Amino acid sequence: MKPIGQSMIEANLINQYQLDELLEYQNRSEERIPLGRLTVDLGVVKDEDFAPFIASYFDVPYVNLNSYSKVQPEAINSLPQSIAKRLNVVPISREDDTLTVAMHDPLDLLTVENLETVTRCRIRRVVSSLKQIKESIESFYTGVFLKPAGGSDQDNAQSIFDKRYKYSWPLAPSLIRLLIERAHKNSVTSIHIQPEKNRIEIFFRNDKKLDKIASYPLGALSSISSFIKMAAKLDSSISDAPQSGYFVFNVDRLNIEVGVSVLPLILGERIVLEVPRRIGWMDEDTWFKAV
Repeated sequence: MKPIGQSMIEANLINQYQLDELLEYQNRSEERIPLGRLTVDLGVVKDEDFAPFIASYFDVPYVNLNSYSKVQPEAINSLPQSIAKRLNVVPISREDDTLTVAMHDPLDLLTVENLETVTRCRIRRVVSSLKQIKESIESFYTGVFLKPAGGSDQDNAQSIFDKRYKYSWPLAPSLIRLLIERAHKNSVTSIHIQPEKNRIEIFFRNDKKLDKIASYPLGALSSISSFIKMAAKLDSSISDAPQSGYFVFNVDRLNIEVGVSVLPLILGERIVLEVPRRIGWMDEDTWFKAV
């Protein structure tokens, strides 16, 4: 696969001078913003022009929602409007247990996992511009599509979503597992879970730079922290003093020793997972164990 910058030049989205300027800006930035997102954020390329390009680049179908006339009511009813707005996605069709969802970032696997949990469907991704997605959320979610209130699929999905963002025990491990697997496969050295005013921000560190990959409600931090402390055999009752330890995590039948550091802050605990510290062959049928 060609570098995305070169592909944008060949697609006549930018020229070489603009690419050089974008790369220089990217290198100066403390947060390594993906080049594609940077071109849109800085207004170099329009969102509606970038969407079909990125769909083609990653071989994901592109849908122009402004002219799409096949939206199915059962698809809209699979996902509450409040969740669609929060995740910036819009469902457009459903066949059995497969839900087709328009997204502006086809590589956002955390959003895909959220959607699978909420809808209990397999998610088929298509790409649309963020502007079209936001406009379609408002236009698609009308009375002609929605089921009457009371016991609807939307009520059930909203309940699942609310539970997910409170991070009941079955879901906190799922998030941590996904983060560590992605970190390992992308040669990330550490995962940073940082409390902010109303959110927790999750970053990957690589080459001395922090890349933000996800954001969740601040209320999720307690259960995430509790699970990590349990895995590393730390004291879950202590939240006002630093703690450190490690646990063993399995990826592709390899045991990875994940270092854990927990530091108390005013808004909550900052958690750093070092990936990996030591690797060996898996000797137990489990994806993590405290040691």
